[in-house]
Amino acid sequence: MVAMKAVTFADFGAPSVLKATMIERPVPGPDDVLVRIHAAGVCYHDVLSRGGKIPGSKPGRVLGHEIAGEIVETGATVPTDRKGERVVIYQRLYCGQCRYCLSGRQDLCRNSRVLGESGGGGYAEYTCVPARNAVRIPDGLDITAAALAVCPVGTSVRAALGVARTEPGHTVLITGAGGGLGLHQIQVAKSVQARVIAVTSSAEKAEIVRQAGADEVIVSADLKFSREVWRLTAKQGADVVLENVVTGTFGESLRSCAQLATVVVLGNIGTRPVELDPGLVIMRRIRIAGSGNATFKDVHMALHLLATKAVKPFIGCVLPFSKVSEGHELMERRAVVGRVVLNGW
Repeated sequence: MVAMKAVTFADFGAPSVLKATMIERPVPGPDDVLVRIHAAGVCYHDVLSRGGKIPGSKPGRVLGHEIAGEIVETGATVPTDRKGERVVIYQRLYCGQCRYCLSGRQDLCRNSRVLGESGGGGYAEYTCVPARNAVRIPDGLDITAAALAVCPVGTSVRAALGVARTEPGHTVLITGAGGGLGLHQIQVAKSVQARVIAVTSSAEKAEIVRQAGADEVIVSADLKFSREVWRLTAKQGADVVLENVVTGTFGESLRSCAQLATVVVLGNIGTRPVELDPGLVIMRRIRIAGSGNATFKDVHMALHLLATKAVKPFIGCVLPFSKVSEGHELMERRAVVGRVVLNGW
């Protein structure tokens, strides 16, 4: 057995349950590649998973699905010239045969699993994935920045461009704009010349939200922001809402909508149901849509946006893998702007 360093947790609980340890290094099968991990982002999904708040999740796994690294070993059927290739890992291990996969919607594959949720995640020295999940990083793009391509940048591309179909001239409202998703959604929306109104509950994050490109920033500690949106849009409302918070904001987001608006639900920070005013949805013909993982097409778009600097990666804190518990604590306290990225041991 060849061992490797990894971070895992024996039981659900506080960030302190995450412990550096040694586990068996995976061995690639015929269609796989072994990737030496250079950087791994800490997603809020990881925080929820560690806390036991994701249905079906189990302790004892290696978390982390935002992974960038280098292919160091290839399986028998994989071209050997891929060895040494810098790659990001498409986080969903999909079947490739169902109607969703065949139509390019790998994010909807019912036979899939997500790296980290089911083990094999990025909080380790190595990971082993099907070769098709390893997507080449464009030359010139920093490998640490590339770790954010699949999620949060790819997730933002799926929500803003794929689901909401944001167009030039649209007004886009973003809740939780100072978080890892929000800061990248602002830039994705601006890449198609939309107008962005960003909402944050933290006055300390207002300036970084402006730096991300938001046209207007609403600081709302009590999360009552619809009146201000109505004022800023001359009583027209927002054409697109990217809802990263939901708990405590959903009603205000609906009240901020223009007629025929699309509300895209990405987060649920409080992990509990919210109330819905059907009359408002009917009156304004609001479309409410869920969004999640990026597709392969979205990942390639995300890498292009990063490589051309249309999107700047917001990395608020870089920590060694052995201090991932500090990263989780920062995320829980909303004490970091942008992503926490793990790099080095």
